[in-house]
Amino acid sequence: MQTEQKPTMMIHKLICARAVLLALLVMAMSAAIASERIASVDVRGLWVDHRESDQRKVAVWIEDCDGLLCGRIFWLRKPLSTQGQPKRDKHNPDAALRDRPLCGLKILSGFRRVTESTWGGGQIYNASDGRTFSSTISLENDGSLRIRGYVGISLFGKTVEWVRPQENLGRCG
Repeated sequence: MQTEQKPTMMIHKLICARAVLLALLVMAMSAAIASERIASVDVRGLWVDHRESDQRKVAVWIEDCDGLLCGRIFWLRKPLSTQGQPKRDKHNPDAALRDRPLCGLKILSGFRRVTESTWGGGQIYNASDGRTFSSTISLENDGSLRIRGYVGISLFGKTVEWVRPQENLGRCG
């Protein structure tokens, strides 16, 4: 009787070991697929405000900055002031920074990935009035980028939509 149980127990242990290995393999493959999907959602590159081409005012280049997302002004419809000089960060609350050119100015900073298609914990700088806001970024299903700036909580904020440009934009500055 005991000799019959040994092969049965060995078969049972072998089946259990195979089931555990199969489960580990499935989990490893699922993690690899999920990380590949996350990596495939890439918002780096050039974005423009969501207006008709002849109405657009700015283009922003989003890139990796030490593991976080940041963005700089890449193109301005009107890069020169009425005096013919490159536009400056004249509304900055820090007087020492008001002479910085707008072209190349970092206006997005500190964004960390939160989900596959959202980034949070960042800030957006509005050079038109010199204010900085907490911000989130989300990549929408239609391929547009929604940037929400807010003070305090996200409920009290404003969202702008950016799209990939169809036309070639020359770099300002």
